[in-house]
Amino acid sequence: MGAHKFWEKPYNWTYLDPWQIIYIIYSVGAHICACILFPSRLIWSVWHMVEEVRAAKYEAAEVTRPYAESEASSSVDDKASLISLTPTASSSTPDGPLSRVGTPRASKFEEVADSVIHAVILPSYKEDLDTLKETVSVLASHVLARSSYDLYLAMEQRDPDAQSMAESLISSFKDSFHNMSYTLHPGDIEGEVAGKSSNVSWAARQLSHNYVDTESRRNCVITVMDCKFMNRLRTSQTNKQTADTHLSSNYFLLLTKSHREDPNADSTLYCVPIIFDRNAHLVNPFVRAADIFWCGAGLSGLYRGSTVQIPTSVYSIAMTLAETVGGWDTGPESIGEDMHMFLKTYFKTKGQVQTKVIYSPASQSNVYSDVKGIRGLFLNVYSRYKQALRHMWGSLDSGYAVQKGLEALFRHNEESPAQWLASRPEDRVPRWVKDSNLTHFTPPNMYGESRLDPERARFSKLNLVALYHRLYEAHFLPAHLTVALIAEVICTSLVGPSMIHPALMSAFSFCGTLRLIGFCATACFVYFYETYHLVCVRNREEEMKAAGLWEDMQDNFSYRSLRKNWFDYCALPVNGTLYGTAPAIVAEFSHLWTDQIVYQVSAKPLKKLAERFERAVSLA
Repeated sequence: MGAHKFWEKPYNWTYLDPWQIIYIIYSVGAHICACILFPSRLIWSVWHMVEEVRAAKYEAAEVTRPYAESEASSSVDDKASLISLTPTASSSTPDGPLSRVGTPRASKFEEVADSVIHAVILPSYKEDLDTLKETVSVLASHVLARSSYDLYLAMEQRDPDAQSMAESLISSFKDSFHNMSYTLHPGDIEGEVAGKSSNVSWAARQLSHNYVDTESRRNCVITVMDCKFMNRLRTSQTNKQTADTHLSSNYFLLLTKSHREDPNADSTLYCVPIIFDRNAHLVNPFVRAADIFWCGAGLSGLYRGSTVQIPTSVYSIAMTLAETVGGWDTGPESIGEDMHMFLKTYFKTKGQVQTKVIYSPASQSNVYSDVKGIRGLFLNVYSRYKQALRHMWGSLDSGYAVQKGLEALFRHNEESPAQWLASRPEDRVPRWVKDSNLTHFTPPNMYGESRLDPERARFSKLNLVALYHRLYEAHFLPAHLTVALIAEVICTSLVGPSMIHPALMSAFSFCGTLRLIGFCATACFVYFYETYHLVCVRNREEEMKAAGLWEDMQDNFSYRSLRKNWFDYCALPVNGTLYGTAPAIVAEFSHLWTDQIVYQVSAKPLKKLAERFERAVSLA
């Protein structure tokens, strides 16, 4: 008798039923995505990123080379006034929001800036003053700060110290920037959800007052930073807080160069890779490894030639593009503000939005608690889990993308961007201005026109498929892979291999092999990440030394080595469940009855938790 074929009716088993067939196909497909496709793209991206970051450093140096000789001849006092951690406020205030401060450094880089204004939005809520001061100091040390940076402190009205803190910073740093001001976001606007997106939306509406003519709006790039007080739990008055994001001077130099040279710059969204290189040496391996993979997830779509480039935490967007799509959303679907803004620009422009990567990484901090021992370990792990839950709550964006995709396919009568541009100037006031409770911003005919091509006002189906695949990877694959694994364990344990169809057993065996390959590929990614991390932290340390800020930031440079960080590799299986599967399942089940999340900075609940621990110890 010949060998039995599994697709034939077996002797002791029935045919595969439809649900078993679906399970086999989906489980194998999910394992291929998670263990082959994603790790392969991850390894390629981080390897490619190392080369791009090195090249970007030299490209930025070439931009400033023609001015090096004149810069060297500047007086030491002029240079010190730009990079001082606490600049004086003796100079007079600029005459207006678009006036330039006439300083030697501003004139030297006038050709580089070429009227490109960087409107930098720094959102903050119950932030520590030292934290904000350090972030602002880094920005103030940049070569284009006085000629091109309009810094807007986006404060929350709910924070009782917001206004006094903003005014204190402005009095100290106002002469270090082209313009510096603050906004206070009301906390009682109907329909808004508290969070970064609503704060940024309010700040963007307010700053639009300062750019009234078409040319200034086309030459304005809005950069949204990420500065949340959630990175380090302060347990003593002597501990120094660290800001969430530091951007390099090279980032704005390369951004300026790209915006000047690209004819389609006014419909461009700029992405920036991230790196956790400031306090990684202080956190436990579980948190450190989790942020390595969060960094890798962001890098995985930013390689050159990628059709879908989604920003993570920090990004820049042409003001004209922001106006064309109606600004930032403020509802519960915008909790993942960075990804949501990309999706909104993608669907509002019917896929015509242009994304570019500026290969000058943004430095970020890990979640960290000063509490020692088991309590400190728990606080670190817990706070990182809460952060992961907020990230996974952004799975609402997947529903948003599906909805907008269906609308694009079936609602042909919806006004296209080309039709919007062809409308009368007086009808072009964006809806986010019409619906706001502000007075009329600017004359309607002063709004910049994004140069969208009417002939290409249609979606690329291939890019749309790639987009949905990336959303599936980010929001659903971690949970579904774990569910498939649990189903396999239950099936083999309760039923027994002898009673399972050979096709199903073959699928289990094949998926096990894929998981082994995926684990090895992931370890390979972490190995390549070491080089990326080293290049980034060296570049940042070199820049901070040149800016005169290194002495105040000596503890904010995290170097890695295999000898010191070997346990990061061992934490990989635990991290996948703790920071991927668990928050994804909690968020997705919660979405069955609510789309609201209590968005609050992590320091407050962690501080209360630490106080409860202290009371428990004292009572014991």
